[in-house]
Amino acid sequence: SNKLNFLKDLKIELINNKLLKFNNYFNNYLKDKEIVVKNYYDLDLYEEKVLNYKVETTPNIIDKEVYEFNTLEEEVNYVCIKIVELINNGIDINKISLCNVDSDYFYTIKRLFSYYNIPVNIPFKNSIYSTKIVKDYLDNSIIDLDDLEKYDINKKLVNCISRFNREDSIEREILIDNLKNTYITNKKLVNAVNIKNLFKEEFNDDEYIFVLGFNQDKLPKNYKDIEYINDKEKCEVDMYTTDYLNKRDKDITISVLSSIKNLYLSYKLSSPFETYYRSSLIDELNLKVIKDYKNEFRYSNIYNKLILGEMLDKYNLYGEKDKSLDKLYNTYNIPYNTYDNKFTGINNDTYLTNLAYPLNISYTSLNRYNECAFKYYLTYVLKLDDYESTFPAFIGSLYHEILSLYRKTNFDLDTEFNKYLEKRELSLKEKLLLVRIKKDLIKFIEVLKKQNLLTEYKDELYEERIEIDLGKKVSVQFVGSIDKIMCYKNIEDTYFSIVDYKTGNIDTHIEPMKYGLHMQLPVYLYLINYSRRFTSPIFTGIYYQNILFNYPTWSKDLEKELKDRYLLKGYSTDDISLLEKFDSTYKNSELIKSMKYSDEKGFDRFTKLIDNDTMYNLIKFTKNEIDTKTDEILKANFSINPKIYEKENACMYCTFKDICFMKDKDYKYLNKVDNLDFLGGDM
Repeated sequence: SNKLNFLKDLKIELINNKLLKFNNYFNNYLKDKEIVVKNYYDLDLYEEKVLNYKVETTPNIIDKEVYEFNTLEEEVNYVCIKIVELINNGIDINKISLCNVDSDYFYTIKRLFSYYNIPVNIPFKNSIYSTKIVKDYLDNSIIDLDDLEKYDINKKLVNCISRFNREDSIEREILIDNLKNTYITNKKLVNAVNIKNLFKEEFNDDEYIFVLGFNQDKLPKNYKDIEYINDKEKCEVDMYTTDYLNKRDKDITISVLSSIKNLYLSYKLSSPFETYYRSSLIDELNLKVIKDYKNEFRYSNIYNKLILGEMLDKYNLYGEKDKSLDKLYNTYNIPYNTYDNKFTGINNDTYLTNLAYPLNISYTSLNRYNECAFKYYLTYVLKLDDYESTFPAFIGSLYHEILSLYRKTNFDLDTEFNKYLEKRELSLKEKLLLVRIKKDLIKFIEVLKKQNLLTEYKDELYEERIEIDLGKKVSVQFVGSIDKIMCYKNIEDTYFSIVDYKTGNIDTHIEPMKYGLHMQLPVYLYLINYSRRFTSPIFTGIYYQNILFNYPTWSKDLEKELKDRYLLKGYSTDDISLLEKFDSTYKNSELIKSMKYSDEKGFDRFTKLIDNDTMYNLIKFTKNEIDTKTDEILKANFSINPKIYEKENACMYCTFKDICFMKDKDYKYLNKVDNLDFLGGDM
């Protein structure tokens, strides 16, 4: 056939390119050797010829009962009960084995065997790629060879990476594939039930063998003519046809089962994901099927309580009453139909051991912790809050990117704008919105250029990332990225004003920082004050600035309304000599919202001012809040405690409502704060 000729040509090509290895001495080595093939029933014709061995079996009569169960779990539970009875009768647990068990059974066996306190060795295949050790290496090229607990995984990791260049993108992909197919060595219990291969083991008469899953297509295996080389082509090569293999496997199955003295057979009709039929061998061999196995509920209180809960569900929801319901209900008192949503906590040592270091705390994570500690736990510890790249977030990042570049000498808006758009595939609607968005961005840059003429703070830093080590018992740092820092330097001092870009409505009130909320601007003060890159900073203002908002179409004077929206909103120093350098128009400001001053009346009552003492106390309070809440996070204090402050409800937009099942008693109501007296200074 063309297919076989193609394979032949391919083999010749591999040989010519020295890509196949041959052992030319192996056949000679075998000539004077006696070959014995044991418990190997799936040899193909080619292998039989090489080994000069023919797979043959003599089927015998099987005189065993077969137990039928509706579900996989009922089948495993029956096995647990039988094993407990065998052990109670003095049978050595090492003489008990499970066979014909695939991975579909593993987790149910692990769970149910634990309920009956039966130790079992399960051959889980867990890839080392999913471990933190490998993740750390791929991210940071770090391997902790000193930790003996990591020895097994480290050894496998080193064996994998020794063959590849991690910096080469192709080899890195191959390395990752190798890591995914390298598995953790399972620790084997000495005295335990083992899972064995039915066809590759020899069983003695004193062993007790449970053969599960005696289902169609599972036992015996059913071959189909769907292989690359089909049955018609197999006659040209040393391969058996599917008809022959099916007959042989059926005979082998009967032969192997009939050779086991203490044999337990069972099958299930369903699992959580599939339905099954019993093996055709059951009818062919006329085996007796036991369908009504009676569970006496004698060996596991834990499992009995779980079964009682399921029976009560069926009774209350569907009116189906199990025969054993009364018996279990009168025996056990379970908290049925009740739920306590209280977070019971996690082991602190385990938590600290598994954290990714350095642990980064930011304004966002700190604010989330103060809103609700459990929300922090779900977001930053369990990492359940997947980031979704929305179009508004994309545009916000676009604005930040352009605004960090627009003052550079060779800045070209069209080039940078289009370059950034390449990061996302845009819909037609998004492309239409970008027309207006670009016009708004151009207008905002024009506004910024005019505002720059009003201030002596000519030096500006953009998207400045600052990291501060918090000096904890483990590696923790507070991190933040400040949108814009405006600086003025004289001979001795450096003066700063901070600007954070915002979309939508702006709330400048920082009074809720008493509860750890609304702390973004104070956090920026803290970052600059405690970073080493700024010497003795003197602050003159902390502000928000609108960059994106809906057009105020209701306004009669749209231009005036837009100009007002672009003004800085926040707190300014009450030191006029400093304020004048930052805003030359401070008497009737064209830079700061509600900033007005007259020599007769002083500052307007709507002007937001902050004196040096309050500024110092603001930073001091922020530092204490960061330190205190970081300690709480390290202690794994993650109670469900959503805060309500005026109209702000921490649960309002929370994505985790289906996890915490928050109750009214969990709410923490916060009193409104009207001033900054809690800082120890005057406003």
